[in-house]
Amino acid sequence: MKGTEAIPAQTFTHDLLLHDGPDQLVDGVRAFVDQGLRSGGQVLIHGTPGQLDTMRDALGTHARLDYGLTSDLFRQPMSKLFATQRLLAESPYPVELWAVGIPSPTPDRAMGTRWVRFESLINEVLAPYAFHALCAYDTRTAPKRLIATGRATHPWITSQGYRTTSPEYLAPGAFHCTAWARVPGPVDMRPEVNVVLHGMRDLPRARQLVARAAATGSSLPRDEVVGFITAVHEVLVNGLTHGLPPVYLTMWAKPSTLTCRVLDTGPGISDQLAGCTYPDPAGPKGLWLARQLCGDVYVTNFPPGGSCSVLLTT
Repeated sequence: MKGTEAIPAQTFTHDLLLHDGPDQLVDGVRAFVDQGLRSGGQVLIHGTPGQLDTMRDALGTHARLDYGLTSDLFRQPMSKLFATQRLLAESPYPVELWAVGIPSPTPDRAMGTRWVRFESLINEVLAPYAFHALCAYDTRTAPKRLIATGRATHPWITSQGYRTTSPEYLAPGAFHCTAWARVPGPVDMRPEVNVVLHGMRDLPRARQLVARAAATGSSLPRDEVVGFITAVHEVLVNGLTHGLPPVYLTMWAKPSTLTCRVLDTGPGISDQLAGCTYPDPAGPKGLWLARQLCGDVYVTNFPPGGSCSVLLTT
């Protein structure tokens, strides 16, 4: 790319491509894809059906170039993120991935807290691996807030053919302390489950209550419900094992959303991004598993060392 060295292979990069129309978009994506294919890596372009048609016309086909819908990525971004982490960490042979994300021309779906948290967490979850991402934002249509969060969550910016570091970039730990990544407020309805766990013997009953509430109050696909129940179980075990009983469980169920808060009275979790990096074989895995099995996990400590709250959502 102009004005800077090419993206180095076998490293981690996460770039924001700012463009003002189809020509700049195609040029920026072509430069990125060409580097990915020359490196021997696997390349994936996410976009809307119309955007993918444009990219196919411009870039053609290749054995290591795939196309996918951005809507599939937006639906469960965290599960896609951790699936990529597992692929890179567990592959028996070297893998290098190059991914392009092009939001919808009217990117309302990308404005939620979960999406900007996802953009930031990429820099934590995939940093140890040979992974490159290029996220393309249209400066004509993207809201100012989306551009601002983009600059804060991407270490590098490409614009008009030039690639530079982003002066507004915030490391994930710092970004998750901002209002952009805020923890959702209380659910505006009575909870379906409100139970206190004093020890491991209370786990089966708590899991049963969560499963019953999800079955009666949610219309989500079964695999999402099962994943959520398992994630709640893992966080409860974590609170009972590493926190301090009693552990308080509160759950709300809506047709399209399941939300659960787990509060323990232990010393708290020093790192709110705990469970993001691939776990050591001998270390704890509860929060890492939970982050893969539900939509998002928010960790909040209440000083001074009095309790830890973990909020899970589908």
